Amino acid sequence: MTVLSKRHFLTKSLAILGAGLVLAACQTPPAGHAGLSAAQVAALEQEGFHIVDDGMQLDLSGRLLFALDSSTTSPEIKTVVTKMTTVLLTVGVNRVRLDGHTDNVGNEAYNMQLSEKRAQSVAALMEETGFNPAAIQVRGLGPTRPIADNATEEGRAMNRRVSVIVSNVN
Repeated sequence: MTVLSKRHFLTKSLAILGAGLVLAACQTPPAGHAGLSAAQVAALEQEGFHIVDDGMQLDLSGRLLFALDSSTTSPEIKTVVTKMTTVLLTVGVNRVRLDGHTDNVGNEAYNMQLSEKRAQSVAALMEETGFNPAAIQVRGLGPTRPIADNATEEGRAMNRRVSVIVSNVN
C-alpha cells in the first residue's frame, strides 16, 4: 500500500468514524426526564422519587399515609412535605401533581372525594412552605390505583396515600 493510499484509507476511516459518532450523539437520550434537568433528576432520586411516564413520582406510602376515613395531616406528614417542598424549590421544580388515593372500603363516590381532600391537604402544606399554588394540580383517584392488596389491613393502609408527580413540562 502506497503512502497516498494509506492516507486516503486513514482519511476515509476517520470520516466514517466521525459520522458514526455524530449519529450516536443524535440517539443519546436527554440528560433529564420530562423537562427536568439531570441535576433535578439526581436530586429527586436522592429524595426517593422514581421515573414514571409523565415525570418523576414519589409514592408517599410509608411517608404520607392517612388514617382510615381521614384527610388530616399528621405532624410526620407535615415534616415530610416541608422537607420535600424545600428540595423541590431548591432544585427549581416548578410544577407538581398530587394524586390522592384511598383503599376500597366504603362508597366509591365518597372515596373519590376523600382522596381529593387528601391531595388538597398536602397541597396546602406545600403552599405554606412556599410552593406556587397555581403550579399544583390536585386529583382524587379514590381506590382506582392501589399499590397493595386491599384484602389485608396492611395493604389498605398503604393505599391510603398521596403520590407526588413532578415535571417541568408545560
